[in-house]
Amino acid sequence: MAMMQCTDLELGASAATLLLLRYRGIPDPDEFTYHPYTVQRTAGTGAIKGYGKPTASWSWEALDQASIGKILDFFATDLDASVSVYISTYTDTGAARTTTDYTAFMQRPVDGEGKSMYPGSLGKVSQNVTLSFTHLVAV
Repeated sequence: MAMMQCTDLELGASAATLLLLRYRGIPDPDEFTYHPYTVQRTAGTGAIKGYGKPTASWSWEALDQASIGKILDFFATDLDASVSVYISTYTDTGAARTTTDYTAFMQRPVDGEGKSMYPGSLGKVSQNVTLSFTHLVAV
């Protein structure tokens, strides 16, 4: 379901350059997730345990090529699969809607991994674009 209000999601190459997505010319995502750990394992007692650093994702049903280009500008080369960035994203804190600033690795959105060209857009719009962030460390 698409977000109906502006979000407070930020992206930057450093803490000093964190900027709201809309001020970077990138629309607010339709969905965003936060997971407090990377994996879950069942302990011998049967309890579920969470391990690893938090992860997050931001997803768009459709995103124009100019916006994707602004995201790809964070990558030094076309061969980089991930890049170190700073983000401010929502965390799962119960009823409160708060953001936390993190360093993270942003994964390159790749065609064929959910992302694909929107039919009839002549290559100007992609659908199902997801930015995944791993190894979140609060700053």
